[in-house]
Amino acid sequence: MEDAGRDGATRARREWKHLTGADFARMDRARTIVMVTCSPLEVHGPHLPVVTDNLEAESLSIRTMELLHERDRSLEFVHLPPLYVAADVLPHPGSVMFRSSTITRVLGDLGRSLAKQGFVHIWVASFHGGPRHFIPIEVACERTNRRYGTKMLCAFSLLINRLTRGGSELSSILGHIDGVTAADLRGDHHGGAIETSMMLHLAGDRVDARYRQLAQRTLDGKRSAEGLPPLPAGGVLDLVKSFKHKLKYYETETYSGKPAIASAAIGREMIDVLARHSADALAEVLGGTLPLAQCHSPIWPLRWLFTTEWLSRAFERAVGYRQSVF
Repeated sequence: MEDAGRDGATRARREWKHLTGADFARMDRARTIVMVTCSPLEVHGPHLPVVTDNLEAESLSIRTMELLHERDRSLEFVHLPPLYVAADVLPHPGSVMFRSSTITRVLGDLGRSLAKQGFVHIWVASFHGGPRHFIPIEVACERTNRRYGTKMLCAFSLLINRLTRGGSELSSILGHIDGVTAADLRGDHHGGAIETSMMLHLAGDRVDARYRQLAQRTLDGKRSAEGLPPLPAGGVLDLVKSFKHKLKYYETETYSGKPAIASAAIGREMIDVLARHSADALAEVLGGTLPLAQCHSPIWPLRWLFTTEWLSRAFERAVGYRQSVF
């Protein structure tokens, strides 16, 4: 899929940064979806570049756009340059952290700017499971929709609602792919086989080859070694309760999973599987069978827990989390 040429010929995906005023004047806003990635620069183990989440979200967005265009050739997509305004990043040198309120303001301003230009369909992509990141994105989308009548949504929240009910466990979704098993992927939440495989496919020359020597590490594995039971993985309250344990785990660890089994072929297939799930869900949104009210993450009803800054700071102090930026 390519940009629009100088003659303004319609393509399935066009890069916003390359378009001219004449291109925008001819654009059919009713059939155009604007997509933007908002995902962090964050440490992912000793082997992956900090752009990992951002690049993964971009690749998923592009593949999703391709799949939707194959289904409906009348759709047009305009792709904005990615943002790296993100919260809940690992507290290690190399991660770039912003306040949750900054995320809401940046995306709120973006949504307002696009709405004033007549755009209705605005999709925000991410590949970062920190609730103090994706919940503020949802808040910005909801406010923009309420004020301007847009259909702005957090595609990441919709996807985790559909696939994991808010958790970060993808073993049952990706465990059927050749080269891995569901058991291999349990606890693979950050910088493990999933993300290492994706990055080998997307930017293999940027992956440190020493990933092959990295031992499997997970939060539940660490708890087992300490004689503690696995964390519950049931409802929304279990997700909230496990948040503090994940914060403490990543104070000392920079990955969770089994990077050594990764491969580029596995990564390519994983991106395609996730993009197909994303395309299915977003097609329902476009078709009107999935209302925006059902596109939120499962923890949306408890959003105040993750968007109230003084409460976040009090929570970090209570669990002894060392957060060195704010």
